[in-house]
Amino acid sequence: MTAAPLDVHRVPRESLRAMAAGDTTEADLHLLRSAQRSQLLLILRALLDRLGEADRHSRHVGGAAAAQEAWHLLCAIQQDVPEAVETVLGDPTVMAWALRLLRRLGGAAGPRPPAAPLWADLGQFQSLAAAAAVRAQVPAVLRVPVHRGMVWVPGAGVAGPVARRRWSEAEVRVERGGALVRGELAEVRLPGALTERATGWQPLRLVHGDTPAAGPAAGPWLDTVTPYRDFTRYPSSPGRAGERRLRLWQDRLAGAYALLDEESPADAAALRALVRTFVPRPFRTARGGLVASASSLDAFGVVTLSLPYDTTQTAAVLVHETRHQQLNALQSILRLVEPGGDGLGGTGADRLHYAPWRSDPRPVLGLLHGVFAFAGVAAFWRTHRAHVTGPDAERADFEFAVLREQVQEAVTTLAADAALTEAGRFFVDGIATLVGGWQQDDVPSGPRALARHYCALRRAVWRARHLEIARPSAERLAAAWAAGQAAPELPPPTPHPRPDLIRPDTFGPLARHRLSAPGGFARRRREEDKGGDPARRAEFAAVAGDADEAALCYAEWTELDPHDVEAWIGAALAVPEPARGPGAALLLDRPEAVAGVRRAVAAAGGGFPAPLDLATWLGATVDDPAANGA
Repeated sequence: MTAAPLDVHRVPRESLRAMAAGDTTEADLHLLRSAQRSQLLLILRALLDRLGEADRHSRHVGGAAAAQEAWHLLCAIQQDVPEAVETVLGDPTVMAWALRLLRRLGGAAGPRPPAAPLWADLGQFQSLAAAAAVRAQVPAVLRVPVHRGMVWVPGAGVAGPVARRRWSEAEVRVERGGALVRGELAEVRLPGALTERATGWQPLRLVHGDTPAAGPAAGPWLDTVTPYRDFTRYPSSPGRAGERRLRLWQDRLAGAYALLDEESPADAAALRALVRTFVPRPFRTARGGLVASASSLDAFGVVTLSLPYDTTQTAAVLVHETRHQQLNALQSILRLVEPGGDGLGGTGADRLHYAPWRSDPRPVLGLLHGVFAFAGVAAFWRTHRAHVTGPDAERADFEFAVLREQVQEAVTTLAADAALTEAGRFFVDGIATLVGGWQQDDVPSGPRALARHYCALRRAVWRARHLEIARPSAERLAAAWAAGQAAPELPPPTPHPRPDLIRPDTFGPLARHRLSAPGGFARRRREEDKGGDPARRAEFAAVAGDADEAALCYAEWTELDPHDVEAWIGAALAVPEPARGPGAALLLDRPEAVAGVRRAVAAAGGGFPAPLDLATWLGATVDDPAANGA
């Protein structure tokens, strides 16, 4: 805030190696936090530089001038009570507001017009100054924006309702004896301790059972009230979650912190250093491992998530999102992927990759995020296995086995991509070394086999949805089939993303349910067997390890829908691995080729051959080097 020599944030090579290996030190975490604070100050400075132009587009009295005055007040408070300003600016939603306003002033606000009038967006400078004045007990009178009756006090909460209109103004008066928010409808006196609830005051809620972090950036907080907490819709009104629900959130998060403290101290330290606020999402309580969670470049320190169903799942999600926060902060000071590798630079579909944990193709940067995040989650489950027994241990074994295989596959893909910078390649090599060391870890046969089945299913289904072989190649193969000739060499696939074909993952949740609650899984399977659709019964049988029943159900599914490639894949997987012939193997390795040739055969008037017969014919070429002229 005050004039000082500029410094450049640098990431030592040793720090990059430590981060890749999951051994981030306190000094590394401080570097990342410091870089984000510097970025926020630069954003605020850029906003101030554009205030004059913004004022010409705002009809509201005092916009730019009032923002400048608020900034001067912030600077004055920072001189005398710096911790007050640091607490306010440490609110992650301040960066969310500032970046959105900066894009708006630069003409890049997005396809939809901003929901807030420009004067109200600019007026949040006064909200920053008012919040700092309240904390520092510095006498001041400021005019702040009011959205649907609520006044934002950054770093603390919201006051109101003090007005009826969608947008209006209120006065914040700070005196030695306290602070008063006065609007056209009512007034609210803020409590001396801003963490306490009071009439008209809704504070951020401290996660129970955790000690606030040292220094002004306290927390962690549960935020259901502040207007910029949502990554996609803003400003937002306070949520309506009841007290019982909020206590459940607090208790679950606190339990996850305690679990990480005990089992994964490095993850716990990173979580406390990098995440300040949790925003509940309106998504039903997770079952079978489904949690909606996200981090954003626009709001360092905020994690949004739906309510996980137990403490262990909560801890895994927190590790995952902390990794995203860490990588976001790292990329703000060190480029790991060349421009265009984020999928926004017109690189084309050929630069999209299979991310085993996603149903859609991902650009290089997205794949890097997934690899780093899920390497952290895999390490968590790897450690957690030693702390649990019974069904919990089987679930942990399964999660580790799945992620070990998935991250190994993805990091191999990532390492071969030319879009990585030198630093990015060094970083990815470090992750690859870590994951490579896990491949010989012993996992019990049951969870290991289920994990292999699940990974093979996801890989094959993704290929069937998003890859294809060129039509001329498919027609050449179809002609050879019709002539009774040996199959020509299979061509390489080309990307053809089909988001319309994506369906929710149901196998994974079923597998987790079977391992976590075998009795409940058995009851649900009996219910499905009474009249459920064959696709659902097939999945239950496959998860249960009943290969014969699974084969019958997949055959029934294929009979009902002969063109559903996912039914073919399931049928191939139902065959025990040692007994799979070249046809089943090819259906799993190249389902897009089987589907493409089958369509070409039909288009040429040859009907629809049985998928396994066609795959066996194609697989003979792959299996016999002489058939390829080798």
